[in-house]
Amino acid sequence: MLKDLKNLIDAWLKDRSTRNLSLLSRQSGVPYPTLRRVYQQENSPTLETVLALLSVVAPGDNALTFLNQHFNSVGSWVSKLVKGLDTQLPSVDVSEELRDRISFAIITLASAQGTTRALIEKKFGEYGAAKLDRLLEMDAIYEKDDRLYFRYENFSVIEPRLILEQIKHTVDLFDMKQIGDHGVVAQLHTEGLNDAGVIQLARRIHEFEEDLQRIFVRERGTNVVMLSYISSFLHKE
Repeated sequence: MLKDLKNLIDAWLKDRSTRNLSLLSRQSGVPYPTLRRVYQQENSPTLETVLALLSVVAPGDNALTFLNQHFNSVGSWVSKLVKGLDTQLPSVDVSEELRDRISFAIITLASAQGTTRALIEKKFGEYGAAKLDRLLEMDAIYEKDDRLYFRYENFSVIEPRLILEQIKHTVDLFDMKQIGDHGVVAQLHTEGLNDAGVIQLARRIHEFEEDLQRIFVRERGTNVVMLSYISSFLHKE
């Protein structure tokens, strides 16, 4: 695995003369000492580190090939998500914009049947207008027939910390006035489970994700929904 990962990093470095490990560290969020040890093949990285690096050095099919080869269960899940929705993995510049709450909101609006400058300025004011101009300047957003669209009609993120940042955005953007409307809910579950319960929960989450994908493909429309969920252990024996 280390050799294959180093080969991907080397290919990324050689693609542009301005690239180096320090830049990769900044763009991926992987601490430079950790990246250096991985690059020198001194120790095996965690899955979190691998996903962070792949999101920069190998977006698209190369990342899926690597995950399927070295992290089969994760690669299988990501492949199903990406291929099932005809999805692309966003470029580094777009991933950076997704870390900003308002840019995330603009991208979400633009990727779902398009949006307008008037709506963005109404919702997010001058800051929203400035972020929109930035997204237009970098060609992440384009204009067609007086509407604004995102570069990718469908996209997915595989870097865990960026996913969690986007989930936080959905919490911050949650509109309390909408509670009671169809599809608007805030819910939390915490419980102690045995191993069988954990397996059953994981199976239900997987089935839920597959159902979501089918709905998203079949029922396209103009209602821009934010749905996010996480499941993790506070303590694991």
